[in-house]
Amino acid sequence: MNEFLTNELLTLRPANLQEKRKIFDWATNSNLTSEMFGLPVFPDCPVPTWTEFNDDYEDCFFEDSQPLKGRCFIIEHNGVEIGQINYNKIDLKTKETELDIWLADKQFTGKGFGTEAIKMLCRYLDKSFGCKTIYIAPSKRNENAIKAYKKAGFSETEILPDHFIPDYDDTVLMIRK
Repeated sequence: MNEFLTNELLTLRPANLQEKRKIFDWATNSNLTSEMFGLPVFPDCPVPTWTEFNDDYEDCFFEDSQPLKGRCFIIEHNGVEIGQINYNKIDLKTKETELDIWLADKQFTGKGFGTEAIKMLCRYLDKSFGCKTIYIAPSKRNENAIKAYKKAGFSETEILPDHFIPDYDDTVLMIRK
């Protein structure tokens, strides 16, 4: 997938292997890390190590070799990199996948960028792979994320997809159909 996903607000650009460390740093070493991982708020979800991140985000997430296994994108606003969004393995039988998103810095929050990036990626997944069901699974403690996901068309569900493993003790499973 070499094409960019673009609208008037954002561009979603496929990430490459050279950007893997930067994306890891945005998740684990930014002023937003404490809203996703680690003490004091998330003792149940410690900040991942580089090795753990590599296990979750294999190299195929950063190249076009196996798009059905997952893919990372850099979110850009006016040419500035503001975060990452990805989809995980696509189940072709059920036409579903799970998303994850994080921004690079607090200065990019509260502006609708995350909501718009999610909408853009959902449209791409439907058009390119026929994905009709998309999940996202924040912690209940991340109220801002939950609000953004609801604005992007997600709602809470009790229906667990096959092989779903929550990241948090209070994971809120959300679905968009």
